[in-house]
Amino acid sequence: MYNLPSFDQLKKLNDLDPNAFEALREKLVNDCIETASAERQHRLQGLQFHINSRRKLANNPMESCISLSRMMHETFWDMHNSLEGLAHITANPRSARNITSSQPLLHSKKTADILTLSSTL
Repeated sequence: MYNLPSFDQLKKLNDLDPNAFEALREKLVNDCIETASAERQHRLQGLQFHINSRRKLANNPMESCISLSRMMHETFWDMHNSLEGLAHITANPRSARNITSSQPLLHSKKTADILTLSSTL
């Protein structure tokens, strides 16, 4: 495990030198990825890229936090639905073809109306 500075030390570093804080964050993340097994490193690098992309797209730290929290909840519900489906298949092997994935509870898909375009030439 890592000996991380205290929250207060990290906050002070971020307040005084945000670039140094970001460099420390990147170093700790990369060190953690490097300690993972070779099979997991590629997946962790991809996940970190996705996290960094969401952070860059956010307009402020709170939006970044909400976006990453939403990503974690969506992943949790995907895993939940997979386990639920597996449990259903295990309990009822004959009904495996009838399984439909349930909608994630945290968000709903947006829909749009289809408009008919007419030519006025």
